[in-house]
Amino acid sequence: MPDVNAKTIPTRADEPTRLRAFDPERGARPRPRPFLADERPVGENPSVLGAVAGFIVVVCLLIAGLTVLEIADRRGSDTHVFEQQSLNVARSLAQQSTDGLETVDAVLLDVGDRVQTGGAGPAQLPALRRIIRAYVQALPIVHNVLIVGPTGDGLTDVLPIDRKMSFADREWFVHARTSRSTDGYVGPLVRSRDDGAWIITVSRRINRRDGSFAGAVVATISAKYFEDLYAAVDVGHSGTITLMRNDGRIVVRKPFAASVIGRTFARADWFRAIPASSPAGFAAGKSAIDGVSRYFSYARVKRHPLMVLVGMSQNEVLGEWRLETWMDIAEVGGVLLVLVVIGFYLIRQIRTREAAERELSRFALIDGLTGLGNRRYLDDVLEREWLRAMRARTSLSFLMIDADHFKAYNDHYGHRAGDRALKTIAACIAAAISRAEDSALRYGGEEFAVLLPGTDEAGAFRVAETIRVAICALQIPHVSAPGFMTVSVGLASLCPARGSSSGTVVEAADTALYEAKRNGRNRTEIAPAVTAA
Repeated sequence: MPDVNAKTIPTRADEPTRLRAFDPERGARPRPRPFLADERPVGENPSVLGAVAGFIVVVCLLIAGLTVLEIADRRGSDTHVFEQQSLNVARSLAQQSTDGLETVDAVLLDVGDRVQTGGAGPAQLPALRRIIRAYVQALPIVHNVLIVGPTGDGLTDVLPIDRKMSFADREWFVHARTSRSTDGYVGPLVRSRDDGAWIITVSRRINRRDGSFAGAVVATISAKYFEDLYAAVDVGHSGTITLMRNDGRIVVRKPFAASVIGRTFARADWFRAIPASSPAGFAAGKSAIDGVSRYFSYARVKRHPLMVLVGMSQNEVLGEWRLETWMDIAEVGGVLLVLVVIGFYLIRQIRTREAAERELSRFALIDGLTGLGNRRYLDDVLEREWLRAMRARTSLSFLMIDADHFKAYNDHYGHRAGDRALKTIAACIAAAISRAEDSALRYGGEEFAVLLPGTDEAGAFRVAETIRVAICALQIPHVSAPGFMTVSVGLASLCPARGSSSGTVVEAADTALYEAKRNGRNRTEIAPAVTAA
């Protein structure tokens, strides 16, 4: 082996500038540095933390989803209950309207037949007036019954008639004169020319025997009759009950307002969505009268082109549901907040526990005296770097370092001084390596090791000499020659082969260290070319 590979530096002239004087009472601590190249930050375990966070998120989403489904189901249930209740009210009012109109229609048929068979001349009018008065007195729905001649002049009724009054311009009279149908016709709400009351007209055409127009008989129904009928039905503060024609024109509406008489819902989307053949049903939309969004239940009046519409404000229908919804949101929000707080607490506890566990793991891999890696760490990192060098086909170098005559130093200066000396040697070794992948370790006792992945023999020799010279430069007093602390270094460098053992390089470096000791100490000895086995 060439002499340069067993180089000794016995004189101070050959040593680098002295770093600092060594005080055996103070020693030196190696600078702290990471020694696990692939180590994650303490306490970070993505799999566990992700599982806990994911579980909390899933539970929160599940609770929120179930709450949303429950709220939606309760809204549908409340709406369905209102739909059934309001539909029953609409059907009941429609049936009462049907019964009332059929009663009025029966009166018209009777009076019309009497006029058609017996005439309405001066001789017949007193008898007709008595019959009409009896109907008006017996039937609350009938406000008045009027017989009108073919020119629109009033012939007789219960109320006093201005004989000059003409009804030729009334809608019901125009319909009776122009339509050959003898069915009853329900007119719009108008003011009576007799007493000024709001009335609904129901009229029938009277024909002569040859089928020509002979006039009309008309019964009037006071709007107050329907107002009293609808007043007994509670539809809330903003609710409405409307008697309307099938074409959407309003006949009577609760609450009563003269301004809405004759207005139409024909252009409203919700009204156009009602099937013409549907006898009853449910709709929802914004009222064209006051702009309030309502739920509507409707039922048609049998044998008449009318329908009853019961509407109730959506705010009132859903008022209780909204209150319960806000209460549910508050309760669920509180539960979710508690879950989130618990989740953060669990994650914090897991991080704290993992940090403690990792610290314990670090301490298990660190030499307590010097702060360098220990033998357990060497076993792990050496195997990993060995396999990496094998895959990459790169060199791997290993240094074995031993403090010369350390037993004599301990015996003379004491164990405390010996510990401080070991700390100082460790600091020199840690200072000599700068790459993250390099590792400095305490092998045992006064022996140290340095693992240099990706480093050839020449590079490893420079590191070894840097360490050895730096320790010499400290001039740590020693009872043995040459009078200060020195170290011997064994160096082995090789390229791992497949199937080889990582212990090969350690054994080679240990053999080289033995040769350095045998050849006089304070030197770096390079192991012969090693074949990885």
